[in-house]
Amino acid sequence: MITINVTLGLSWTIISFVSFLTCRYLVRPLTNYRLFPNKTDNQDKASLKPPCRTWLTDSDEERWQRLNLLISWIHALITGVLVLYSFLSYSGLRHDFVEHVNFVTYVTCSISFGYFCYDLCDVISNRRGADLLEILLHHIVVLLFFGLNIFRVRNIGYQMFALLAEVNSIFLHARKLFHLFHISRENFFVRLNMILNILTFFFCRLCMLFFVTLFVYHDRHRVGDSYYIFVTCILIPVMWIINPILFYRVLYTDFLKRYKSRQLMS
Repeated sequence: MITINVTLGLSWTIISFVSFLTCRYLVRPLTNYRLFPNKTDNQDKASLKPPCRTWLTDSDEERWQRLNLLISWIHALITGVLVLYSFLSYSGLRHDFVEHVNFVTYVTCSISFGYFCYDLCDVISNRRGADLLEILLHHIVVLLFFGLNIFRVRNIGYQMFALLAEVNSIFLHARKLFHLFHISRENFFVRLNMILNILTFFFCRLCMLFFVTLFVYHDRHRVGDSYYIFVTCILIPVMWIINPILFYRVLYTDFLKRYKSRQLMS
């Protein structure tokens, strides 16, 4: 029987980091598909420099965005499937978010931790624009939350519940990929993805966040004082700011804006 401890978590974190790094080079040829460079846009972005130039830095902004989102989509698909499988298969996970831990759920959390470590390095090396600070804040808070759970081998259920957001990320990242690969918004699969994206965003992000807020308060005497303070004073407030704003942006762009345009045309 495999012992679940920090060594196991660190091992799978490193395996995850290296795997996503390898995947970066495997999927890179896909970034050339339907690539129509916008000279004006490229000139504007060329004047902006990433915070740190490393061997991960890509000179082409649009190609990097495609690459970054493809890796993010792969992570969301893997994690989303594992999270759904775990909640359906392990009753202990559904009943105790604090003490529950088994090999599948712990490894799932470690894989996701490794991915966010990789993505933080990628973002710092390539991201340009005003939303950089928002992404960095999100990643740093998430990594602190994941790291506390993995190194303490505790509250794994809360991390798995939070990872339900990756079910939505499958459709959220696909939405952006459709745009970057210049797939028409009138395409059937694009429109279907819009509907699934908004539904899963509401249930897997906003509802999840609402219940995490309630459950952590209910378990406040079990999760640990420092953990409770971090989650309630930093993690949850940051997520309650980021997610509703992102939800409104998606809702407005994909539905409200289109509805207003049709009203004006009629």
